[in-house]
Amino acid sequence: MLRSSSPSLVLFMCLLALQWTALPSFSQGQSSGRRPAQFRTEVDQVVLYSTVYDQDNNLVSGLQQEEFTIYEDKVEQEITYFGQDDVPSTVGIVIDSSGSMRDKFDLVTDATHLFLSMNNPENELFFISFKSEVRLEEDFTQDVEDIYDALDNVIVSGGTALYDAIHLAVEKAGEGSELKKNVVVFTDGEDKDSYYSHEELLEKVEESDVQLYIVSFLDKDLPTSGGFFGIFKSAREKIQQAIRTIPENTGGEAFFPDQIEELSEIFRSIAYELRHQYRLAYISSNPVKDGTWRRTDIVLKDAHQKGFKVRAKKGYYAKNTTP
Repeated sequence: MLRSSSPSLVLFMCLLALQWTALPSFSQGQSSGRRPAQFRTEVDQVVLYSTVYDQDNNLVSGLQQEEFTIYEDKVEQEITYFGQDDVPSTVGIVIDSSGSMRDKFDLVTDATHLFLSMNNPENELFFISFKSEVRLEEDFTQDVEDIYDALDNVIVSGGTALYDAIHLAVEKAGEGSELKKNVVVFTDGEDKDSYYSHEELLEKVEESDVQLYIVSFLDKDLPTSGGFFGIFKSAREKIQQAIRTIPENTGGEAFFPDQIEELSEIFRSIAYELRHQYRLAYISSNPVKDGTWRRTDIVLKDAHQKGFKVRAKKGYYAKNTTP
């Protein structure tokens, strides 16, 4: 006959279970060795993806944990995880298919093929096109051929609902199964047809964990100088500023190539960056979950002397658990 467990033993086992679930866990990848140890995060853990560049804009690899310091609202935090491993991501491809793209779409397609050829094969992909309306062309898939087929079927016409497209992409990426989430956008113009305003889009992006990259090839006919002796911003400068503010707090970047032929190299650099970022995690020393914005800063030791620059998400909203 089985004996019932003693109260002290039951308490000990419960405490042990709680301690085990509170720690971040690491499970080995498949026996092929293609996938590195998988990082899993608990609810209260803040995860930041960081890119380090030197003064010539080359990626810097091989840095150690002790060279990084994380601050939240100017308070130093204890780093609980550090690595530079190529982990699977949820990646959204967003491409402008408005009428003005007619003579550029083939080059954009070629650049997208190049980007996907450098893709982590375990990435979770989706593809959105946009003109006056936004269309999810391909839902989550790991097969790049699905994206290629969807690209081939895109019809170029209409206006430019850029903000709506990014809004949908951020929302869609948030539904992805991977912890790391990236969205890459190409457009050749300013937003003209969106339901969402620029301010509403910024709010959506800020609330997300998505890292955004926007490549914007603007019409060469746009004025490059402002009126009244250059005191006011030109139309081109205004559009660039509006686009630049969208990814700047996400750890991503905005690109403004002068020649469409630069597109492939930009897509190549983004693809390479996504597979060579530093991943840092910490549990906030501020336990209050009041829904407020927490600013995060990653500081690199001797960065100024070495000419290094660090790019990462600049904050997050502490999840509001109060009624």
